[in-house]
Amino acid sequence: MVETSQPAAPESPAPDSLDGQETFRPPLSLEELLELLARGGLIDSARAQEIESRKRTLRSQVLKEKVGSVRSQAAARYDVSPAEIVATAGLAHGKEPRRALNEEAIAQCVAEAALYPYRKLDPLKLDNDLVTRSFSRAYANRHVVVPVGRVDDVLELAIADPFDSALRESIETNLGRPVQYVIASKKDIVGIIERVHGFRSKVHLASEELESGSRSTALIELVELQSTDELSASTEAHVIAAVDYLLKYAFDQRASDIHLDPKQDEAGVRFRIDGILHDIEQLPLSVHGAIASRIKVLARMDVAERRRPQDGRIKTQNGDQEVELRVSSMATAYGEKIVIRVFDPNVLLAELHELGFTNVERERFESWITSPSGLVLVTGPTGSGKTTTLYSTLRYLAGPEINITSVEDPIELIDPRFSQVQVQPQIDVTFARALRTILRQDPDIIMVGEIRDAETAAMAVQAALTGHLVFSTVHTRDSAGAVTRLTELGVEPFLLSSVLRGVLAQRLVRRICPHCGADGWLTPSQIDVLGIKIPVERRERLPVRYGQGCTECRNTGLYGRIGIFELLDVGKRVQGLIRSGRDANEIAEAGRIEGMESLRESAIRCLAEGTTTFEEVVRITADRR
Repeated sequence: MVETSQPAAPESPAPDSLDGQETFRPPLSLEELLELLARGGLIDSARAQEIESRKRTLRSQVLKEKVGSVRSQAAARYDVSPAEIVATAGLAHGKEPRRALNEEAIAQCVAEAALYPYRKLDPLKLDNDLVTRSFSRAYANRHVVVPVGRVDDVLELAIADPFDSALRESIETNLGRPVQYVIASKKDIVGIIERVHGFRSKVHLASEELESGSRSTALIELVELQSTDELSASTEAHVIAAVDYLLKYAFDQRASDIHLDPKQDEAGVRFRIDGILHDIEQLPLSVHGAIASRIKVLARMDVAERRRPQDGRIKTQNGDQEVELRVSSMATAYGEKIVIRVFDPNVLLAELHELGFTNVERERFESWITSPSGLVLVTGPTGSGKTTTLYSTLRYLAGPEINITSVEDPIELIDPRFSQVQVQPQIDVTFARALRTILRQDPDIIMVGEIRDAETAAMAVQAALTGHLVFSTVHTRDSAGAVTRLTELGVEPFLLSSVLRGVLAQRLVRRICPHCGADGWLTPSQIDVLGIKIPVERRERLPVRYGQGCTECRNTGLYGRIGIFELLDVGKRVQGLIRSGRDANEIAEAGRIEGMESLRESAIRCLAEGTTTFEEVVRITADRR
């Protein structure tokens, strides 16, 4: 006999008609759901009556959103749930006015009434094999059910309607094993089904197609990503659909990078989210090769060339936003590795005041970038936000009376407010050569993507000396190191001291999740690690904040990132040291005397303000003690 967790008779706020002891219980009706929500305080009787009177219109809105039409075959097949109707009404949550009464809030109320736990589904935490082995795609979609875990022989299932006894009976008969239920929103469940089953089915079909030797010529014709519904019904090449699924999933998960990494027996797919890599999926090597070729076609790369590294770009859309993708390919022992950098327009288009500067830091930085001429440097490792800072700066300065030109490798985001030049070594368009030409184009402001060699360094300094404002980046550990880096590249110290306005060093630290942040304290040993000097009486319980972990942050306690900065202002003291050829340590000490906050100090300030955690401070600034 199958063991299962049955719903007990719901206590208030469940409707009286929802009797969990009945032998048969039909699915939750709209009227019953409205009664349940009213008893739970999520809506009042007037709102409930309004939804009841508008249910036909709201149902049509759901169909238009989900399948694009109210009269199509897809619309006839789509079962609109009461929760979708209520969520489409766009009401505010009765208990939390700042929160919308969406499917998630409704599912939480239903779970409470049915005495089941609610679960916000995290796609990165699920076992994809378990999802596809337990139910067919058609069955899972029809019954809105997805496996979310397994303990010994007990399968944990997420369902949207715990009151539907026929649904539970069908599931238990189908599985023939012990099950345990949690409640999730239909939106979350269907999203998991479409992503896992959809992507895996396309990979499987692509594998069969490749094994049979059949390759579609349609590989070169797609110019925009299909919608999820179009992908589900697509008869086009399976490789195309698999790539579209992959990119859409990466956008949904806020991934900054997509890694396709071939190994001995299969290829791994990983996403970098908030600076941390997550395993996503495994692919047959044959399918990996086809997907790599498809991506190279979209990026205008040479598909036949698999030995030499290549770079390319893809421009696509995520909803109504244009997204830039930078593609890099490289031959490895087991095949071609592909890495895609996703340039989130919400990040790259951030305004200067949104970067995380304190008021003092912003005033200092603005004093540099509003100088009539000179050199301003931004330094930090790859992925530390240098490009975002420079683009925000150029947009801040852009105007019809200003001629701004950049030379980049590669151009990471096209912006119509300034002219952008792409470095192309194959035709001898280097940073230095492009910069030499830009100086004949009557520029006011020049941005050089990176100072890599002596020629580029000399040209950048020369441009600053001749009355232009020049921005660029270098790769050094801190702000003072940028000074010595330029002198190592052959820039004369007396020239550098006269043109350098300031150096901004930066890193990105992960933020404490706003949904699960809680008060805590540092231990004396942690205080010692940070090197904080505080009175003995405060060492035992120095207050800070931390993330407890929740579904929104995937139980990491962290969500999103913010910049920490070190601003070396080239005042008279620092200028004199640069002119004298002093080392980075002396320059950094002079900067601190003049008020510079180090990267470690900036991170500790964020910790004290409750923005980030002790672990993040140590992780990001471990080399800056």
